Amino acid sequence: MHFYDLFYESARNHPQRLLFTGDGGDFSYGDARSRLNRIARQMLAEGLGNETRFAVLSPNCGRAMISIMGCLRAGAVWCTLNLRNTPADNIQILSSGGCTVLYYHSSAEALAQDIQSQVPTIRRVVCLDAAGPLGPFLDDWVAAQPETAPDLRVDESTLVFQGATGGTTGAPKLTLSDSRALLTVVQGWSMCLHFDDTPPVNLAVAPITHAAGMVALGQIPFGGTIVMMGTPSVDYILDAIEKRRISVLYLPPTLIYALLAHPRAASTDFSSLRYLLSAGAPISPDKVVEAVKVFGPVLCQAFGQTEGGFPLTFMSPAETAAAARDPALRRRLLSCGRPTPIVEAMDCIDEAGHALPADETGELALRGPMIMRAYLNDPKATSEIQKAGWHLTGDIGCRDADGYIYITDRKRDMVVSGGFNIFPFEIEAVMNAHPAVQECAVIGVPDAKWGEAVKAVVQLKPGATASEAELIAYCKERIGSMKTPKSVDFEANLPRSPVGKVLKRELRKRYWVGQERGVS
Repeated sequence: MHFYDLFYESARNHPQRLLFTGDGGDFSYGDARSRLNRIARQMLAEGLGNETRFAVLSPNCGRAMISIMGCLRAGAVWCTLNLRNTPADNIQILSSGGCTVLYYHSSAEALAQDIQSQVPTIRRVVCLDAAGPLGPFLDDWVAAQPETAPDLRVDESTLVFQGATGGTTGAPKLTLSDSRALLTVVQGWSMCLHFDDTPPVNLAVAPITHAAGMVALGQIPFGGTIVMMGTPSVDYILDAIEKRRISVLYLPPTLIYALLAHPRAASTDFSSLRYLLSAGAPISPDKVVEAVKVFGPVLCQAFGQTEGGFPLTFMSPAETAAAARDPALRRRLLSCGRPTPIVEAMDCIDEAGHALPADETGELALRGPMIMRAYLNDPKATSEIQKAGWHLTGDIGCRDADGYIYITDRKRDMVVSGGFNIFPFEIEAVMNAHPAVQECAVIGVPDAKWGEAVKAVVQLKPGATASEAELIAYCKERIGSMKTPKSVDFEANLPRSPVGKVLKRELRKRYWVGQERGVS
């Protein structure tokens, strides 16, 4: 079985129902089926199936998603590409990944031209939305092909996904995953987000080439509609929720904070929302409490990664709302939920690979069909995260007696100050609770006495003010002097990756100039 079987069943049941809308136009399930079949047939006709690498360079739009689905139907391998990456990063990802086919949106023509000229493996370039100078217009390219599905079955073990990791701690790596892994991820979202009455309406804000695309594909078995948003805008999100009656919305915490800080949040009608999914980075517990008050009991949390799959954990809106309202359950707001049914096993383990007792801190590890096979051409990096029968996530945390997973930090984010291990997430959670703070990132900086000292880099809410002394005193009162930042810097905007994660490596650079190494 392949994920496209889920799509074909929905298209058979609801051919006239709207599948994609918003930026890029409207496409029904029946129309999308015809288009993706033609794309698959044309790919096969040109010998571009059978694990050929393809990429889509486009803002969120229906044509981009249909092209991805059509190429997968032909047995090709999806190389994830983010339009918001630097040109150099995208060229490096496609060059090292051996990409052969590039679909691009006309708004990205200049970048597509650079890719075509600098990635020697590119054999075919297709423009999604118009006739262009780099290759044929998609509709013209496939016009001679019939609308029926090709006579091809993709085996579960066939490679179909080559994902670029987030690169928040270094250059992106490329993961290799098979058809079974992709199907498992799509089914995972269908298990977590339930719709027994009306079909879901999903607003795709984050890039569909990454986690948002998996969330969107998970709505298809319910006959859902995906509203495409090409350029993120808080005002657009608020408008779409009301006008489109959005029921599913995935946002990284950064955008949830921006929504909460927006003046229109208090007057927006959020009654259609059933799932406001926070993922991609830990969310501040105090922001969760605020979100439940503003949006209603709809906030949910999940954890995943390119290497291990998504969703690996899930905390439902009901669980989240209960923890936000009941002081006895408040600790759970630090959790990303419990393992989902797609996970075979998940535990926090010690250095020897042994599962730890409840509430003991170790590295989060897991097993299951959604895990990547390997990193492309990097056996050393692969062996470092595949040990003792576990996939090692690189995240530090614990599991409580009720099965809730708590991620306290990334291994590489840990600050060692005066011989003590200090994990930034706890400090960030406290700092983010300050009424003037929109978001905070905590890093270690060189210190002659302590080796490393804790520094907070803070982005204030629009129009808000706070001093360094005020924020240090606020933290010291709540977590004690050892963990409290020794200094606070203020930034108008924290540096972020193309998927919205704070790039702590960029923050560290300025403080470690001239040092022989990046730790002390």
